[in-house]
Amino acid sequence: MHKITLLLLFICTTAGAQPPVMEVHANGFDPIEVSTPSIPIELFMKATDTWAYEYNRLKSPVDVTNTSANSITIRAYKKNAFFYRNRGEAFYYKIRYTMTITFHDNGYTIDFKVGDIYTDGDVLVKYKLPDYFTSSGKLKDGYEMLDKSLQKTVNDIVNSHYDFIIKQ
Repeated sequence: MHKITLLLLFICTTAGAQPPVMEVHANGFDPIEVSTPSIPIELFMKATDTWAYEYNRLKSPVDVTNTSANSITIRAYKKNAFFYRNRGEAFYYKIRYTMTITFHDNGYTIDFKVGDIYTDGDVLVKYKLPDYFTSSGKLKDGYEMLDKSLQKTVNDIVNSHYDFIIKQ
């Protein structure tokens, strides 16, 4: 009987938790709310700090800053964060991103910002994310796949964090 009660409790608490989905637009990504089972904020903070270093351990340096009682900011680089095809040739780019996570009861808010953009050879690009879009918010000609590849990368990052938190 106790096993059934525990199973039902687990299903009920995880049923409300949905993996985050971020969508790119001309100005970047809007902050999103993520629901999770109730976890103490201290555990969230410790787990997020651990995740940041583990996720970036072999990839790039990471800075964990602006830690407060309920928020944390992670700055890191992501190689091959997006690509676009122009005349059949693929161009790959690395980004420097900032992810601010603010914890609250039963969830958290993620604010994901794409900062600097670098070529595959680590050369800083003058373009910022909005420069790849028209004033009406559509991708400019010649940048096919940029939005889909960047959106996939960002969702991989935020879902990696989500999966790490949920398993705590």
